Amino acid sequence: MEPEIIRLNVQRAGMEKISLRAELTAGVSDACRLAIAWPVGSKERHFDAPDFYECLRAFRRVIEPDGFRVLCQGARPNVCPSGMASDMGGAVKSYVLTLGQPAFTKDLVGTFDPVEDIASVGTVEEQEEFMRRHWQEFEKRR
Repeated sequence: MEPEIIRLNVQRAGMEKISLRAELTAGVSDACRLAIAWPVGSKERHFDAPDFYECLRAFRRVIEPDGFRVLCQGARPNVCPSGMASDMGGAVKSYVLTLGQPAFTKDLVGTFDPVEDIASVGTVEEQEEFMRRHWQEFEKRR
């Protein structure tokens, strides 16, 4: 895959958005890489993982302790790729999940598609908590 250049907005509550240039690359052995200069103006950092959703989460783990949030679909607490989306497509698409409900094709969003409001995104920890609750509710339905 040729590197894809995208824009990612990050923001601290009450502050202006910061637009970052990011590069997405699928590498050797299907590894994925998110390359981004952080902090702004510094040397480019690489976040490598099995898929782009996990690359995004690795970057988020670096910036979240300082109060920054990434304003994209993949940072919403209820957004996660399926195993197939991860394995077959590098998780460039993810599902918007409803607690305890199955996901459908209509629920797919671009993992890096922008969101406008910082209130609609959360932390990696909040995402993990949502997924725990989601699967607990899903199991209750069986």
